[in-house]
Amino acid sequence: MLFIHERNLLEFMSALWSLVASRRFLARMLSTVLCATAVVLRPFSRFGGSSAFLAITIKELVFSPQENLPQQIEATFFNLVGGLVGVSLSSLGKFLASLAYDRTGGSVLTRCIPGLTLSSICFLAGWFKSWLPRLTLASRIACFVSIWLLTFDVGGPQHIHQEAIAFIWMIGVAATVSLFSSMILLRWSSTQFAVELANAFSELRSCLQSSLEEHIAEKSEENVPCSSRTAPADLLQRSVSLEKLYQQAYFELRLGRVSVKSLKPLITTVEHLRRVLSRHLVIPQLSFVDANDEANVVSAFRQPALDLGAVLLESMKVIEEQIVFCYNASTLSHVPETSTDLTAFQNRLVEAVNIARSHLEKISDHLDLQKRKSSGDVRLPTKVFDACACMIFLLQMAQEIQFSLRVVKEVRACFDESRPRLWYPRFSLAWLGVTPTVVSHEEGGTFLDEGIPEESSLLSEREALQGIAERTYNGFRREHENYIDRLTAKRSRITGRLFSPEWFKSLIHSNWNHPKTLRARLRLSKVSRAFKQSAHLRHAFKNAAGVALLSLPAYLGGNSPGRKWFQQSFGQWMVISYVWVLETNTGATIRISYLRLNGTLLGAIYAWVASLICKTNPYGLVVLMMAAELPTSWVIMNTTFSPMGTVAAVTLPPILFTPYFHPDTENYTWRIALLRAALISIGIIAALLANSLLFPRHCRVLFLTRVCETLGLSNQLFMNMSRSLFQSSQTSAVHKKRNYKLEREIRKYLYRLAILLKTMDDEASLLPKPMHRYRRVLTVLHRLSHSLTNLRKIGQHVPKKDVVMAVAPQRRELVSRICIGLFASEQVFRARQPLPQFLPSSRAAFMALEREVEEHLLESRHDDSESLGMSLIYIFAELDLLAELVDTIDELVEHTRELFGTSAWLDQMNTTPVAPSGMTSMQDDSTVLSRVATQ
Repeated sequence: MLFIHERNLLEFMSALWSLVASRRFLARMLSTVLCATAVVLRPFSRFGGSSAFLAITIKELVFSPQENLPQQIEATFFNLVGGLVGVSLSSLGKFLASLAYDRTGGSVLTRCIPGLTLSSICFLAGWFKSWLPRLTLASRIACFVSIWLLTFDVGGPQHIHQEAIAFIWMIGVAATVSLFSSMILLRWSSTQFAVELANAFSELRSCLQSSLEEHIAEKSEENVPCSSRTAPADLLQRSVSLEKLYQQAYFELRLGRVSVKSLKPLITTVEHLRRVLSRHLVIPQLSFVDANDEANVVSAFRQPALDLGAVLLESMKVIEEQIVFCYNASTLSHVPETSTDLTAFQNRLVEAVNIARSHLEKISDHLDLQKRKSSGDVRLPTKVFDACACMIFLLQMAQEIQFSLRVVKEVRACFDESRPRLWYPRFSLAWLGVTPTVVSHEEGGTFLDEGIPEESSLLSEREALQGIAERTYNGFRREHENYIDRLTAKRSRITGRLFSPEWFKSLIHSNWNHPKTLRARLRLSKVSRAFKQSAHLRHAFKNAAGVALLSLPAYLGGNSPGRKWFQQSFGQWMVISYVWVLETNTGATIRISYLRLNGTLLGAIYAWVASLICKTNPYGLVVLMMAAELPTSWVIMNTTFSPMGTVAAVTLPPILFTPYFHPDTENYTWRIALLRAALISIGIIAALLANSLLFPRHCRVLFLTRVCETLGLSNQLFMNMSRSLFQSSQTSAVHKKRNYKLEREIRKYLYRLAILLKTMDDEASLLPKPMHRYRRVLTVLHRLSHSLTNLRKIGQHVPKKDVVMAVAPQRRELVSRICIGLFASEQVFRARQPLPQFLPSSRAAFMALEREVEEHLLESRHDDSESLGMSLIYIFAELDLLAELVDTIDELVEHTRELFGTSAWLDQMNTTPVAPSGMTSMQDDSTVLSRVATQ
C-alpha cells in the first residue's frame, strides 16, 4: 500500500514538473503577473478607469499564450482588430445617442439607439463566428466590448472618449503582455501537425510489429505478446484528425525551412496504412489436423512476410525521425543521418519487395500445380486465402512506404538547401473558414458547425423543374388564347369585356407565369431557400436575440427597478456569459454549459477566500493571482475540459480586484462573489435554453443524415468499382479520380460522424439515445470503407478474362445484392422507417461466385493453359475481401433492423415461414420493445 501511494505521489510530481517546465505555462504565468501588476499600479491603471481589472479578463479570454509564437501573433492580430472594431461601432452608437440626447433630452430614442446598435453588432458577430470560425474570438471580443460600452449609463450624457480610451487601454495591455511573454518564452518555430504525423507513423509501426509477432511469426513458448500494442480506436482518431491539423498548420504563421504542404501526401499514406492494419494480418498457425500440402503452402508465406515486415519497420522509423527533424528539430535528442541514407533504405525496401514477389511466384506455381493434380472436387482451405491476403497487404504497405520515402527524401533535400523563413497564409475565405488551433484547444475538441444540411420541407429540384415546365406550357397556351380574345374584342369594340374580372385574372396569371417572371421567381426561391436553411443566420439571430433580451433592463427608464438592478449588480456579466457559451449546436452548448458552471463556482469560491486573505493589498492580489494560475493552466493545457479552467480564471478578477478599486465594497466581498457567480450562471442557462428551444441543431439528426450520405457514397463507389471490372479496356484516369474523390468524401463524413457521436453524449433528451448502436454503426461504416478501398486496389490486378468475364452472371448477382443492401439501409436511415422483412442474401450470391471461380480455375488448369502466376494470389485475396464485405453488409443490415425495426408481412408469432432461397429473414422486435416499455 505504501508503495502504491509513493508511486502515485511520484506520478503527480512528475506531471506537476512537466507542467511547470512547459514553455506555455511559463508564458501564461508571466503574462498574468505582468497584467496584474499593470492593473494594480495606480498611475498606470488610471487610463483604464474603475474597471481596469477587465484587462486580466480580456487577457484570459482571447489573448492567453498559445503553443507557439506564430499562433500568438495571429491571435493577437485578429483579436486586436475585433476589439477595436467593437470599440469603434459602440462609440458610433453612443455618438448617435448623444445627438438624440442633445435634441430631445432623455427620450426613448436615446435608449433605443444603443440597444439597436448592440443587437446589430451581436448579429454580425454571430454570423461571422458561424461562417468563418477563424474569427470566433475576434467576434466574441467585439461583443464583449460592445456589451460594456452600450449598456452602461444608457439615456444620459455620453462620455464617449473617456470610455473608449479605457477599453482601448484594457485591450492594449492584455495583448501586449501576452505577446511579450510569448516572444520571450514560446518556441519561434513549431509545427504540431508534423509531431502528430510522426506519432501516427510511430503508432502504425507499433501496430505492425504487434501483428508480426502475434499473428505472423510462428508461435512458440518464447513468444510474448507485445505490450505496446496500439488500440485501433486510437489509431483511427489519430488518422482522422490529421486532415484538420493540416488545415490549421497550412493556414498558420510559421518560421521554418520547409512548407507544410510538402507533407500533405503523407496524410493519405497514413490512412491507407491504418486501413490495412485495421484488419488482422494473419498467417494462420498450423495444427496436427492440417494436411501436409496445406501446411507446406502456409509455411512458405511466413518467412517472406517476416523479412518484408522487418524492412517496413525500419523504414517507418526513418520516416518518423526525418519528419520530426525537418519541422521540429528541437524535440529530437539526436540528429538523423543525411538524406543519402534514405536512398539506401529505398534500395533495401525494393530488394525486400522483389524477394517477396519471387517467393510469391513460386508459391503461386505450387498452388497452380496442386490445382492441376486435383480431381476437381478439392477446394483450397481458408488458411491459404488468409495467407494470400496477408502477403498482398504487406506488398501494398511496401508500396505506400516507398512513396513516403520519396516524399521524405524531397523534404530533407529542401531542408538542407534552404534557410529559415516566415511562412504566412494567403488571405482568403478558405483561410478564414478553418477553425484555428486556439479555438480548438479552448473548446476542448467539441463539434463545430461543419455545414451539415438539414431536412427541408421545400420543393426538391426535380419537383420545381416539373412545376416550371407545366406553368410555361400553360402560360404559352393561355397567352395565345388571350391574344385571340383581345383581337376579337378590338374588332367588336366591346370595351366592357376588356376590364371584366375574368380579364384581370387572365392578365395577372399570364404575367405571373411568363418566362421572365419564372426566372425571377426561381432566383428569389434560391435566395429564400438559402436564408431559411442557413445555419449561420440562425446562429446570428440567436446571438442577437439573446443579448437583446438579457440586456433589456439596461434600456428601461432611469427610475425603473430593472434598470437599477442591472446597473448595481453589473448585469453585463450575464450577457457576456451568454455570448461565450452559445455554440452552433445543442450538444456543444450543453457540454460547455456544465463545464463553465463548475468553473464559475470554483472560481467564485477561490476569489472569495483570496479576497479575505489579501483584502486590498496589491502585492497579495498579484501573488494570489499567480497561485490561481497553476491549477487553471493545468486544466486548460492538460485536460479535455479546458472551458472550466478558462471561466474559473475569468471569474477571479471581478471579485478579487473590485474592493481594490472600490474600497467601500471591502466588507461585502461574499455578496460580490455570490452575485457574479449567479449572473454568470444565468447567462449560461440562458444560452443552454436558447440553443435547445430556438432552432435546435441536435447531433442525433445530423448523425442520421450523415449516415445516409455515407451509405449513398459507398454504394456509388462500389458500383463504379464493379463497372470498371466488366470493362474490357483500362480504367480511365477520370474514372480513377472520381473513385479517389468518393473515398476522400467518405473519410471526411466518417470523421464528422465520430465528432457528432462524441458531442451527442452531452445532449439531454427525455428518451435515452441508443449510443451503443450508433457506435456500432460507425464501426461498420469504417469497415465498409476499408473493404471497398482494399477491393479497389486488389481489383486492379485481378485478371478480367479468367475470373471476371467467365463468371459474369454470378458476379453481377453479387453486386446487385450488395447494392440493394446498401440502398435499403440508406433509405431506412433517411426515412426512419422499418426495414423490409426479406432482403436478397448477398452471402448466397458470394458462395455461388466463390464456387464458380474455383470450378473455373480447375477447368482452366486441366486444359493446360498458361500459369496465372501472381494473379492467382490476387484472386484468392479478392475472394477473402469479398467474404469480409459480405459480413459487413450483413452486420449493417442487422444494426439497421435493430435501430428501426422490421416491416413484417408474415406473422412470425403464429407461423414459422421458410425464407425463400437467397433471402434473409429478420424478426420484428416491436412486440418485445412494447413489452419492455410497458414494464
